[in-house]
Amino acid sequence: MKTGVAYFETRNPKHVLTDLKDMVDKNCNFVVHTYSEYDLNFNSLVMRDIVKLSQEMGLEVYINPWGLGRVFGGPEPYSHYVAEHPEECQRTADGRHAPIICMNSEPFRQYMKFWIDSAAETGAEVVFWDEPHFHYTLDVLMGTGKDDEWACACGMCRDIFKERFGREMPKVLDEEVIQFRDDTITDMFIDLTAYTKQKGMKNAVCVLPEENPIVGVSKWELLAEIPHVDIFGTDPYWMIFNKPLDDYVRSSTRRVLDICNEKGKEAQMWVQAFMIFEGREAEVGQAVQIMAEEGCKNIAAWAYNGFAFMNHKCQDHEKVWEILGEAFGEVRGKVG
Repeated sequence: MKTGVAYFETRNPKHVLTDLKDMVDKNCNFVVHTYSEYDLNFNSLVMRDIVKLSQEMGLEVYINPWGLGRVFGGPEPYSHYVAEHPEECQRTADGRHAPIICMNSEPFRQYMKFWIDSAAETGAEVVFWDEPHFHYTLDVLMGTGKDDEWACACGMCRDIFKERFGREMPKVLDEEVIQFRDDTITDMFIDLTAYTKQKGMKNAVCVLPEENPIVGVSKWELLAEIPHVDIFGTDPYWMIFNKPLDDYVRSSTRRVLDICNEKGKEAQMWVQAFMIFEGREAEVGQAVQIMAEEGCKNIAAWAYNGFAFMNHKCQDHEKVWEILGEAFGEVRGKVG
């Protein structure tokens, strides 16, 4: 059984070492270190030390291109690349600028390979491709947005679409547009995951918990079946999506396990350990138990210590962290 947490609290090795010891005490055997554009520019050398410290503590190390081009992960990390290359950004169907890089941009793919080179130099074992997505609004993510609020309809995407389908790209998200967007994401990942493997690292992909064609791929299988993807999963954060814990977490876990069993991949599930309301901390442990009950043997939590260091922290982050560590210990004791 693999259990771990995402970590980005500090880049001071002295303090990182204390936190790594805390992770081991809380029954973690892997850590997901974020490696943002800021880290790439200013912390690349110290990240090598942090990865080495993690491995010396017995932790497997995943490394996450958090916020690169705003294509990966949540809204927290800002992107220098987006600011410096507005001409490569996505455009919405009605022509508005979107602060996220187009996945058909060849310069961006080369930038991602530069990131992979640097990630490999840290010594990390797995690249964690975090929530790859097109531009979306919060309303769309929560399922209340409009069908015409989608991207990318930049000039390059319109040209590629016209060449492929023999017509102008429409403003409505029809079947051919969905196919085009699916092909865009999968083509990018075929390229990047193959390059990652060449650099000696595994690939783990985590998709957002809804198969929403406005946000990402229309079917999760499209990413899971990519040959160089080793680990596939999702993050059913029940509390921020206001979903019933058991049904949402259990059904998402079953969906991932079904896909991974079919495609021969390792399943990974993510537990919400941020923005947990006071009085509901026990649900974090329940989510871990549900995932383990369904047969998932790779469970991670976002993030370390109940997100104590950011505005999205749990209201009682220490209690959440204690409960998470206990749950990790229980499932590891049962499965090994």
